[in-house]
Amino acid sequence: MQVHTNILKLNTSWTKYDAVKVIEIIANNNLQDYLPKAEGIEGSILRSVLGINNLNDPYPRYWDSIQEYPKQLRLFTLIATLFTHHNNIKNFAEKFSQKGRMGGTFEVKPNDKVSTNIRSALVISGASLENYRREIKVPYNFSALFENGEIGLLMKGLLKDRLNRIGYKKDEIESTSHFVDVCYNNNFIQALGLTKKQFQRWIQGEHLDPTEEIFQFEQLKIYKEIPMMRVHQWMNDWDDIDFKSDLRRKPDPYFFIFSIDARLLKKISDVHRRNPDKERRKDIAVQRNLKDQRVQEIRNYIEGGFPWSTISKQDQKLSENEDLKMPGLLPTAIIANILAPDEERNGKRLIIRDHITVLDKDNKGNKFPIPKLVIPDHIFDDQDWDPELKPFEIIDGQHRLWAFDEDQTLSGNYELPVIAFNNLDRAWQAYLFYTINIKPVKINTSLGFDLYPLLRTQKWLENSKDGLLAYRETRAQEIVEALWIYEESPWYQRINMLGDAGGPTMSQAAFIRALVNSFFKNKGGMYSDKLNETYKIITWNRSQQAAFIILLWQKIADAVESCKEEWAQKLRTEEKQSSIFEINKEEKLDKAFTSKNSFLSRDQGVRGILSFANDLFYIAANYNDIDFNEFVWLDDLDEISASTESQKYSIGEAIRIFQGNGEFIKLIENFAEASCLVDWRTSSANFEKDSDKERQMKYRGSGGYSEFWKELSSKYAQVDFPLIKKYANQLVNK
Repeated sequence: MQVHTNILKLNTSWTKYDAVKVIEIIANNNLQDYLPKAEGIEGSILRSVLGINNLNDPYPRYWDSIQEYPKQLRLFTLIATLFTHHNNIKNFAEKFSQKGRMGGTFEVKPNDKVSTNIRSALVISGASLENYRREIKVPYNFSALFENGEIGLLMKGLLKDRLNRIGYKKDEIESTSHFVDVCYNNNFIQALGLTKKQFQRWIQGEHLDPTEEIFQFEQLKIYKEIPMMRVHQWMNDWDDIDFKSDLRRKPDPYFFIFSIDARLLKKISDVHRRNPDKERRKDIAVQRNLKDQRVQEIRNYIEGGFPWSTISKQDQKLSENEDLKMPGLLPTAIIANILAPDEERNGKRLIIRDHITVLDKDNKGNKFPIPKLVIPDHIFDDQDWDPELKPFEIIDGQHRLWAFDEDQTLSGNYELPVIAFNNLDRAWQAYLFYTINIKPVKINTSLGFDLYPLLRTQKWLENSKDGLLAYRETRAQEIVEALWIYEESPWYQRINMLGDAGGPTMSQAAFIRALVNSFFKNKGGMYSDKLNETYKIITWNRSQQAAFIILLWQKIADAVESCKEEWAQKLRTEEKQSSIFEINKEEKLDKAFTSKNSFLSRDQGVRGILSFANDLFYIAANYNDIDFNEFVWLDDLDEISASTESQKYSIGEAIRIFQGNGEFIKLIENFAEASCLVDWRTSSANFEKDSDKERQMKYRGSGGYSEFWKELSSKYAQVDFPLIKKYANQLVNK
């Protein structure tokens, strides 16, 4: 039987703004309460959108159901409104929508009331960004509708009503296959930007995955030129500050404020991101899961504010919790630095092509009233653009950016405020990070010194009570704890952490003092001072620092076990010899290393080793034989890594990285072997000659530290290991 239909029956006027206003009315009102009065809108438009003949008629049930999906409510109403006129359907299908892309680009005709109203409807519904409200070409996206199969079932009901209006009878569009064909023949599917297969799956209740096919980054090209506000902050007295030091060039006396789409900011910025392709051990899942949870909390907050973001997904759907949903605003500015061409970070260089320009002055140096940020076209057009160094670096606000994906679809506008400095030096970035995050005690201060290693050398922190001294003491304590908890450490459970009587003779406090006075000393500390004649520092993070100390002691323990020197053999054969501390009742370390009569288990020996090791390896780091900063850390840095399980994994990972350089490991092994040339027996050990016993007494007390340093420097300067001998002689001759 031939069906007599006429799509021209869908002809509700779009010349009035009421065609736009109806979206706000349905989104913001309870229809059951609103319809009896229906104030402030053309009745014919409201009836056409709802699919009723009279305002007193019951409206279709899908209008009540869609209220349970606030994310899709406006978009659903937009489609219902657009599909009240056949020209809208035809134009979106043939001119504007892209097949299978769930959206497209609408073009406004000059001086055409219908097209300007459609543009407003796209913006109000969230299909287009607010920035396009006055543009001629308006990218739009319907993808939020399709990510939920329940909406597809509701849309099927709405489209059936439209088909009934143009002449199709209920039984003629009952089967799914026929319904899909009819929708396709009338351009419904094409207008939505779907393929027939996508549409059929969706109206049968299947969720579509928008992330695979819909978002086109070029839609954000509206942000190609961003107007900025210049903020002047400079006191005349600041001109007296020394700006001649490396990495401390004088900054501009002003910075900029602007807003930018969150996805674009994420794309152009270097933030601390995890490498998803990197193989990980099971332990790291603790850190990853916690981080994912944290990011998800921010995402939930963005979607529905507080307290809606704190309740379960199931509870979010309950009608009694609708009032809990609030705007998820993030008004605090991201603080960023705009890199200049050829700037380098960690051996990576910003190429000129990727540079984001600050149009601040003309050729004569005169300032523009409104400066602009200009982003190159290829950043929007090239889907594979992912340079080794990006033009923005984030000083503060990384976690907020983690809540956004560069290719995610947003049902509306979400810009982030940005405070941007132009080509700020690294030392000043470290300063800003410290004053923003650490001084107000917002985060773990130890993290700050890893994110910005330059902080370890800043003189302005030297006299601060929570500055460098706090870093040195806190970090030293963290390393001692790592030595104690890491199973492969020769100091595993062999440090007296609580000062208990009868416990190991090497106390936590003594170990911390030994590290503070060696690797963390003010001048020449490997972990706290810049290298000679340059501003270069060893950038190792907490895990790498701990791993090096553990490696050093592992190699010393191994060397002692193989040592044939008299002092070692005597300690092994002493009568009634017992180790200071047994691990699971089974001694795993050589007695010459753990004996109560060995200085290697006591304060003087530990401090002597650490003091000399720091000085020798500090000298080594100043040479080009081995680049101490080639050991790049790819994992994220955050407070969570201080947790026990994550710390164990991180230390193991750092050791693995170190072991990848044979020359570096050989240097540590040579150092350890040379340490065996020193007699480490205490004066309480058994000696055949009194003169030998008296000789060892010089190492007792606080003077023993310097005596061990002298003895070590003398022995190391004579060894057959070329690099060790070279660095030791450099120390002796200083």
